[in-house]
Amino acid sequence: MNFFSYQPVDPSSPFYLESFGLYHWLAMGFFMVLALAIIVFRKAIRSSGKERILLATSTIIAIFFEVSLHIAEYFSKPFHEFVRSAIPLELCAITLWLAVILCVTRKHFVFELLYFWGLGAVASLLFADDYGAGPDRFRYYQYFSTHGYTVLVIVYFAAVRGYRIRFRSLVKAVGILFPITLAVRFVDLAFSGKPWEFNYMFLLSPPDVSTPIENFGSGWSYYFAFIALSTVLMLVAWLPWVIVGTFGRSGKTKAG
Repeated sequence: MNFFSYQPVDPSSPFYLESFGLYHWLAMGFFMVLALAIIVFRKAIRSSGKERILLATSTIIAIFFEVSLHIAEYFSKPFHEFVRSAIPLELCAITLWLAVILCVTRKHFVFELLYFWGLGAVASLLFADDYGAGPDRFRYYQYFSTHGYTVLVIVYFAAVRGYRIRFRSLVKAVGILFPITLAVRFVDLAFSGKPWEFNYMFLLSPPDVSTPIENFGSGWSYYFAFIALSTVLMLVAWLPWVIVGTFGRSGKTKAG
């Protein structure tokens, strides 16, 4: 198979992506270093006058990788799989476009949603589901670049732009997300049969890679356990802002 193939990789391949193996850690480590650099050099970035160029360049790269994903799938997968992938109902796709919108509009409300919903991108980086694609496949770079971009945008707007999270931010994120998940689950159920086999947001069943949600059972019990875990994780993501509340009060809550 060629570099642009989106077919699953044979586990015998020397470049097969093992969970938390070398190629997985290389990708995660790259974005960890970038996130740390944003935090450490936040003042220099803010005073450089190059913020617009930095945001525009990273956003164009992310959009390129996202669009190229669907182009590559169009030529290498059955049409129904291409359509399933192109419909942006996966949480990672939603947060990717939220990150793009945030970079363009700099709206604090968008940041509030992205901060919590972006946990999906973090989970996707930790439990990479890229069909085993390693550095010999375009999908490897596409997968980690789009998910990494989402996380880096969150870090950027928190560290460089000084955006902050309040309890009402958590309420907004939870209150908007869960009706969306319910609607998406019904879409999944309506198209769960062949050839479509919808499972957006993994609301019907867990991904093929090993994750904690594989122990949640099935049916509606799986869905509610999934929602409960998501609520807990978003609550945990809010707690650091409580701990550093005095720092949060001294920062911005809107774009300057």
